[in-house]
Amino acid sequence: MFRERGKLDGARKGVNFAALAAALLVAGACGRPLRPVPPLQPRGDWPTVLGNAQRAGFAAERAPEAPEIVWRADVGRGLLTPLLAEGPVLIATTANRMVAVLDAETGEHYWERRLDGPVTGGAVRRGTRLVVATEDRDGKAYALGLERGRTAWDRSIGASPFPPLMVDGAAYFATAGGELVALAVEDGDELWRTELGAAAASTPVHHGDAILVATVRDTLYRLDRASGRIVGRAPLPATVSAAPALITDTLYLPLQTGDLVAYRLPDLEELWRAPFGAPILAAPVAGPNGSLYVLNRNAEVWRVRRGGRAGERIASLGGAARASLAVAQDRLLVGRLDGKLFLLEADGRVVWERDFDDSIVAPVTVADGALYVPLLRGTIVKLR
Repeated sequence: MFRERGKLDGARKGVNFAALAAALLVAGACGRPLRPVPPLQPRGDWPTVLGNAQRAGFAAERAPEAPEIVWRADVGRGLLTPLLAEGPVLIATTANRMVAVLDAETGEHYWERRLDGPVTGGAVRRGTRLVVATEDRDGKAYALGLERGRTAWDRSIGASPFPPLMVDGAAYFATAGGELVALAVEDGDELWRTELGAAAASTPVHHGDAILVATVRDTLYRLDRASGRIVGRAPLPATVSAAPALITDTLYLPLQTGDLVAYRLPDLEELWRAPFGAPILAAPVAGPNGSLYVLNRNAEVWRVRRGGRAGERIASLGGAARASLAVAQDRLLVGRLDGKLFLLEADGRVVWERDFDDSIVAPVTVADGALYVPLLRGTIVKLR
């Protein structure tokens, strides 16, 4: 066990993440390519935040039992989103406009690129192509080659603070300007653009032949994936506060009121709504046992059993938390804003805890028996 001193005082008092992103904007063009990524054959795509609509992209991975630090690497201030791991490479995006690709074994940089705005939604990947969007007023969508970070295309779409969604050959972007924009992954051509009437509240979700997205005017929309035509809508009881999770035909939306609401698809029928103690700022994640796990702002972990219509609190970790919840096989990884990381059993029992010297905002990435911990000020820590 180890302990790193010097907690981030701002995390204890609450961090203004919008102000942080604005403060981190600095002038600059492209970063200098350091060295190309060696040829690799991706094992699968990473089309949305946390890998899939269940937010369980690490479900097949195993967290280490007694982890020790392997390396630390700096990538640029403002690590607000999950890291992508693919074989020998690790991909990070930051609020100070940086996309960086590292050697997962050593932490050394392959290359880095500075874009025209903050990348607060994170990256998705199809094969060896990365797709990201920026949150500045004149926001752009970018497709970058994984080998050297070269731009395949960029398109103006407006500010997009959420992770893109990729389905087949299209990438979907929910914008702060109230649009859902579909671009072709191959060449960036605009496929369609639909006005939603209000700013998006979360990343889009794919279900069958439809795309679902919620807005800050508390409306859930269902759009035809091919044309962008709105084919359904439903009022929401409050504003969505994090990425929804989809399990078969049920969509779970976390709300700023601290409720979780479940809708049946495709008809958008509300099935149930239940309180979860405090605002939910993390995407709910599906466990391999069929349960759904929820982390609220008070660092409480809740479980909704398979077929359940309410949550049970299984852990009260103290302090405050934001989005740092991930599932690894039958265990959970939870990060707090004061820099403490927990590994929990599925019933909420603490397996181990580790302290860091900075806030953990984004979920921890699990790959090949290692943990990659993103710290807010821009340091990645590898544990094994």
